[in-house]
Amino acid sequence: MKEAVAIESRRFPSVTGNALSGQAVRIPEDFAGAPALLLCAYRRGAQVDVDRWAAFAARELPGIAVYEVPIISSPVWRPLQGWIDGGMRGGVPPSQWARVVTVYADGARAREFIGDGGGPRAQVVLLGADGVVAFHDAGGYRDAAAIALATAVAALGT
Repeated sequence: MKEAVAIESRRFPSVTGNALSGQAVRIPEDFAGAPALLLCAYRRGAQVDVDRWAAFAARELPGIAVYEVPIISSPVWRPLQGWIDGGMRGGVPPSQWARVVTVYADGARAREFIGDGGGPRAQVVLLGADGVVAFHDAGGYRDAAAIALATAVAALGT
């Protein structure tokens, strides 16, 4: 388990994932020109935290594109990615499939950059329009962290 390091003001590394809709997605390149909120999770148990952050963003940050980004960094799971993604499709409404981007092959690179403090928490990463991290939190949903996220979004001018 890697301790979190400060990633604010650093450009997110180029990683490729697949949306549940079937599209290949390059992060941060495909989000260029507008801020994007990435709710990254390494463990299935983090979904509750992801959902809390997503609900906050929908309620308080309606102008921000929000992406759930499951990061599966172990190559052991790559042969099963079709089965894993199919299982996720069963729990996600089709209208949201383009906003759930699973990162497999580049998962280790993403995890190395973001860090992993362990536990069932989301890694919340706000990207500016240039792909630079404007906010990062790994402590689980808390009111103070949500306010700090909203402040970072406001500082981006959205």
